[in-house]
Amino acid sequence: MYLAETVALIALFALLVLLALFAAHRVQLLRRGGTHVVFRELPAAPGKGWRHGVVRYREEDLVFFRVSSLRPGPDRGVLRHSLVVLGRRQADVSERDVVPPGATVIHLRHDTTESEIALSGGALTALMSWIESCPPGRAQRIKR
Repeated sequence: MYLAETVALIALFALLVLLALFAAHRVQLLRRGGTHVVFRELPAAPGKGWRHGVVRYREEDLVFFRVSSLRPGPDRGVLRHSLVVLGRRQADVSERDVVPPGATVIHLRHDTTESEIALSGGALTALMSWIESCPPGRAQRIKR
């Protein structure tokens, strides 16, 4: 019986160490920079489905890292050439606890899915500039 308890404690300790390593890696990913946003996939119930995280704009895609995830990489990625802005709005009453004050909610379509992202003024300008700077119909840079 003593051996079984020892093995169980060692396994539990190893699991805790592994979780701590995943958490440390995630914190490192989040601290590397990016724009703080609130993101949700659609369809979603009013005021539900919002996730806090960090967005990074890369050359041809936008990646989203959820704050509360232990995933080793991004939780969501969207190709820039497939991204379409469908509209913008202010947060409604049911979203005021989640969406930062003064943030604008952008309704996006990418491939066959839709989502919303809430951004502050400067972050909204950066997102729109990044989207608009992609030449139409070109997914990759032409190398010469």
